[in-house]
Amino acid sequence: MLNDVDMKRLIIGSLFFALLGFGALKLMFSGVEVKYKAALPWQVSTKADGTTHILGVDIGDTTFKELMFKLKLLAEPALFEGPDGDLTLEAYFGKKKFGVLEARLVVELDADEVLLKKMLKEQIDKDSTPSNHWKYGLSVENTKLANDLRVWRLIYLPITDYEPAQMKFFGEPDEKIQVSETAQYWLYPNRGMVLLWDTDGKEIFYYVANKDFDRLKKSLPMEAQVQRY
Repeated sequence: MLNDVDMKRLIIGSLFFALLGFGALKLMFSGVEVKYKAALPWQVSTKADGTTHILGVDIGDTTFKELMFKLKLLAEPALFEGPDGDLTLEAYFGKKKFGVLEARLVVELDADEVLLKKMLKEQIDKDSTPSNHWKYGLSVENTKLANDLRVWRLIYLPITDYEPAQMKFFGEPDEKIQVSETAQYWLYPNRGMVLLWDTDGKEIFYYVANKDFDRLKKSLPMEAQVQRY
């Protein structure tokens, strides 16, 4: 008999491949080839409805289930608890090639405090993380709930370090916030984007809908040592 964890993974996988199969049929009959039309991290735009278009996905109104289908990637959502007891619902995608660049992705789902505490109470396993957070596995029921939640933040983690010349592709930010001697946040509120430019480490790119930009800004770690990614 399958245990709760195996059943959850079976449901996620079945859902993903069912969606993928449906999408493949549509493309077969339409003759459209799937490509990342905007696959570089600086190819970001704001749509008329205020969502942010990046990697072929509209951040702001796309659910986690829809995002997995559009990116053809599968990830397992998990609950994270910080040292101060703050809870977030996130999913991590391993290394993937987007256009000519490789990156990892992290998405945070828009769950209210009531749901987060429910998931914490019903968690099925617990692991520590290098960033001093606790990671909790979700039950089958809560995994289904997570699949239908809105992705409010997408984090793009490049595999290689960026050079100063490459940063020019992003343009001049509206605001810069010093994080450490080597790191700055570059803020682009009109594009729904923040990037962490670190001359002594890897860059991190954050994307949200315009309406969520203030929320993103407040959530950014202001000390380099507490960066989780």
